[in-house]
Amino acid sequence: MQKSNQVSEFTLFPVPTEMLEEVELDLSHTVQYSVSRGRLVIEPIYDEGEPVRCCPHTCCCEGCQR
Repeated sequence: MQKSNQVSEFTLFPVPTEMLEEVELDLSHTVQYSVSRGRLVIEPIYDEGEPVRCCPHTCCCEGCQR
């Protein structure tokens, strides 16, 4: 079996619990990361029965600048 030469690098950084609570995330959520408009986006991965929100705000997400 051939080993991959691919190296994965990770950076750990603290996120204040208050910020996670503000967007209704806790340590039990599975999250995914993406980059959008120069920002790191952390989103929960919902079960199929849960509604999907594209952001924690109650606005229309198109062009959301919050």
